[in-house]
Amino acid sequence: MRKQTGTSVLRPTFCLFLAAGIACSAYGLVDTLLPANGPRYVNSIGVPLPDDALPPEQQVLRVFSESRPYNEWFRTVYKGAAGKYIIAEPLTRTNRNFVLRGGAAERWEMSDDGLVWTFHLRPGLQWSDGKPLTARDYVFSLRRGADPENAYDFGWYYQPIRNWRDVVARKVPVDSLGVWATDDLTLHVATEDPTPHLPLLLTYSWVSPEHAVRKYGDTWSTRPETCISSGPFVMVEWIKGERMVYEANPMYRGADRPYLEKLVHKMFNLTTPPPRLPAYEAGEIDFTDVENQAELARLLSDDNLSGQVHTWPNFWTHYLFFDVTKPPFNDRRVRLAMSLAIDRAAICRSALKGFAIPGYAMLPPGFPAFSGNVYEESQRYDPERARQLLAEAGYPDGRGLPELDMWLRNEIAMHRDAAEGLQAMLQRNLDMKVEVRNVENKVFMDGLNNHTLAFGLVPYEFDFVDPSNLLGLWRSNGRHNWNNAAFDALMTAADAEVRDPDRRIALYREAERLLVEDVAGVFLWHRQRAQVWKPYLKGSALEPNASGFRTWRGDQVMSSSITLYIGGDEPELALPGR
Repeated sequence: MRKQTGTSVLRPTFCLFLAAGIACSAYGLVDTLLPANGPRYVNSIGVPLPDDALPPEQQVLRVFSESRPYNEWFRTVYKGAAGKYIIAEPLTRTNRNFVLRGGAAERWEMSDDGLVWTFHLRPGLQWSDGKPLTARDYVFSLRRGADPENAYDFGWYYQPIRNWRDVVARKVPVDSLGVWATDDLTLHVATEDPTPHLPLLLTYSWVSPEHAVRKYGDTWSTRPETCISSGPFVMVEWIKGERMVYEANPMYRGADRPYLEKLVHKMFNLTTPPPRLPAYEAGEIDFTDVENQAELARLLSDDNLSGQVHTWPNFWTHYLFFDVTKPPFNDRRVRLAMSLAIDRAAICRSALKGFAIPGYAMLPPGFPAFSGNVYEESQRYDPERARQLLAEAGYPDGRGLPELDMWLRNEIAMHRDAAEGLQAMLQRNLDMKVEVRNVENKVFMDGLNNHTLAFGLVPYEFDFVDPSNLLGLWRSNGRHNWNNAAFDALMTAADAEVRDPDRRIALYREAERLLVEDVAGVFLWHRQRAQVWKPYLKGSALEPNASGFRTWRGDQVMSSSITLYIGGDEPELALPGR
């Protein structure tokens, strides 16, 4: 398996002759001459591996994956298996810093009025059955998502596309959707309004094969013999409830071809979750999330495992919200007093230890338009100032305040403990009597959407990495009843700014400043994730990002699985059975 100067080596392969670029047609042992100055190893689809990579037969990544019925993005997201990210090619991708890069599209541009985006596909893309992948496949896929007969469960995400809502509502036919192809390599997407982040939205555009859907129906993605791939991997095995196996796709012609030979997804059902950490420690999987504080503490105290732990703030913000139209919350001084009465750092050190960092605004660290620690001073823990503000508002020592219910949405124990910590701080520092009420999801969401909850604690996790997503939550007549015309105007201007990205970010930062200064909500913490992965798992997707975090962000890492590989100085370092 090692390179040998001037000689030939044997390797198991479905290979490409490197010099001629001609595909071998047979599996088995192939005599391949590697030049003296060539790569140490070349994988089965002809990709030279990094210098520190282990041999191709050990380029196998093993993870747990929830058992779900489909493998097609535009059929279902919430019931879709993890393979939907790796068997299909999106129009665009992002790197670990969420900087856009090409996927199927090698470039794109916007019309003068900002309403039509044109994506130019890479020549030579194809499906694993040899058929060309064209712009018309993306037209079919987006129409499939909007088609009310498909009852797609993620359709809200694509509403900026022209006529999407009307197609879903059956007001206009499916072919009225604002997507069309002028030739095999040119796709046009029209939007209702200028949408500067449309190319970012279309990182979620894992294409469906029209010819397979027409022939096999919705089940095309559920069997290896009918599951056609345009992405870096192709399904070779699916044993329901047990495992899914993917191998490098020799027909893949995308921008980056994979180093890994194989991905093994060990399936589980939510009713019987797997022993994640024991499986990781036993060498049965290469990556997993750390699920609780006891696990995290044990890992961090273990000299052998602590270096494999990676923590990073997710794009997820917990905050207190209010009915700002009614006393006592219609007085900004009351809302600010509550913010200053809460010791965020103490909550994160105790109830949320290891799983949260203090938050002082809506946008988390690493998110576009994040303002750093600008608001930490104005929202710092200051009980004396908090009591002064409450007295100025007419509630000295809490007198005259009603008893309050703090509503929670079916929260886990860790967040219930944090809520009780908030309850104790408000009682101690403001003499504010608060009852914590943890209710089922539907009851909470009905109250939130109907604005019948006076006070509550709620999280919000990003849908896409753009400030319009997290800050748009606070527009007038939206999720909350805080209305601010200046905020709305800034958001409208930023959302429509398609020419100057720096000005757009500046507008969002100014909008967030109004949000924080008016204390529309009390921003408390950003959820932190804890993960472990093996030290031999390498690749650019797992290197520190611009914020200094090493992260494994679900679909982003799987979409970037082309950059992952198994590394080590010697083959003997790999685990048995890999």
